[in-house]
Amino acid sequence: MKVATSLADVDVSHQSVVSIGNFDGLHLGHRKILNAVVSRAKDLGIRSVAMTFSPHPMRVLAPQKPLHLISTEEQKVRLIETTGIDLMFRAHFDSDFSKLTPEEFIHKYLIQGFKARSVIVGHNFNFGYRGAGNVDTLRQFREHFEIMEMPPVRARGMVVSSSAIRQLVTDGSVSRASRLLGRWVEIEGKIVSGAGRGRTMQVPTVNLESENELIPKSGVYGTRISLDGGPLLDAVTNIGVRPTFNETELTIETFVLAESIVSGAARARLDFITRLRDEKKFPSVDALKQQIARDVKRAQKFFRTLSSGESLNV
Repeated sequence: MKVATSLADVDVSHQSVVSIGNFDGLHLGHRKILNAVVSRAKDLGIRSVAMTFSPHPMRVLAPQKPLHLISTEEQKVRLIETTGIDLMFRAHFDSDFSKLTPEEFIHKYLIQGFKARSVIVGHNFNFGYRGAGNVDTLRQFREHFEIMEMPPVRARGMVVSSSAIRQLVTDGSVSRASRLLGRWVEIEGKIVSGAGRGRTMQVPTVNLESENELIPKSGVYGTRISLDGGPLLDAVTNIGVRPTFNETELTIETFVLAESIVSGAARARLDFITRLRDEKKFPSVDALKQQIARDVKRAQKFFRTLSSGESLNV
């Protein structure tokens, strides 16, 4: 997959099937759209294009509103590539871009830039200055390209959306969020030094400095961890401030269940599988150790069940 940030880097002699969106998290709804783009492009024998934006438009249009993105830019590129898209076009979204009228956007990008023969978007698609453009606007240009409007995707009775997933993760409902994503909730980043208490308690942990903005609610989770791109290992992760030790800084600590060498790794990826419990303050270190042992047993039981028939049950 080619990644371009300027129309100067796009071969304008090639016709395209195009979709446009933020694609944050690349959830089931996004995948349905991009799978349709790839399929239609193959039918027509032309290029498939996913147009997205950086920074996220809300960072420019409403910077005062909190927004925690599901995926990093690197993760989004990797996820979009798995769909088979030929070209990911990442437009720089700024004040000038936001003032393009829908008609200006269509002429500049869809007609002239990508030579679109087909445009496939979601049912709630809006674009152009103040969101004035929608699917009906695109239909006014049907002499240039066909328009396909994809209906909403539902999972377990919920309409799949990035905002719904953000709320679920913020609430700690990682299992439900995973069903909307079609994959496990993941974060990744550098491994950093901790306070060293884990080793003294005979439960050595890996401390992660997350590059993801969206972090699950404080608590204890059954997770899987990949160290430096290695295999995923069953683990238990605590997100919180370690109240038993009267600390206040948020940490992400992971205890790997299998006897594996975890020292020396530089980076880690965490998949959040299930929430085990809230974080709480214990009266003593021994009481905390006893609770960790119970957490480990519960996680091990869960992973045994999962391995016997692993599925997100979407």
